[in-house]
Amino acid sequence: MDVASDRMNCVHASKLRLVKDMRERSALRELSNMEAKRRVTDEAVAQACEQLANAESHRARVEAELYRQMLSENAISVSELERRHHLIIGRLAEDIAAAQRVLDEARSAQDQAETAVLEARTLWAKRSAASHKWQEIERDVERSTNAHVEAATEIEADDEVLLRYRRGASAQRGDEPS
Repeated sequence: MDVASDRMNCVHASKLRLVKDMRERSALRELSNMEAKRRVTDEAVAQACEQLANAESHRARVEAELYRQMLSENAISVSELERRHHLIIGRLAEDIAAAQRVLDEARSAQDQAETAVLEARTLWAKRSAASHKWQEIERDVERSTNAHVEAATEIEADDEVLLRYRRGASAQRGDEPS
């Protein structure tokens, strides 16, 4: 927004700058909140990865133990071992699938949080730029106002000197002041 600083008064510029500052702080708070949510989702993804790895590791250990039992000499019947293997491995596969779903959901939430952070950062950057622009405008208005006041003071002082000079010159000539 281009604003002619010589057409605005200091109070108006200050009020507009304060509004822009409030919006910038609001955007910064929102960005901070979004970054906190993203950190939470990052932790959730890390936990889900760990749970999935644990489930896969547990399945591998159980499966190895079942194969050892199949190969042992005093094992129960092969059909019984195969039934157990099918039941246990099936249950563990369900655990792994559930852990994978949790991980997928956590990654989806993480992506959404990252998108929200980027959007919040963009909004904050825009509002920050607007706030800085209004700070510049406020300084320009203040300089312009100070220059006008200074010029008016100088003109007033010059007028006063001229009046005194005229009165003094009139008094020296003996003229009556007009």
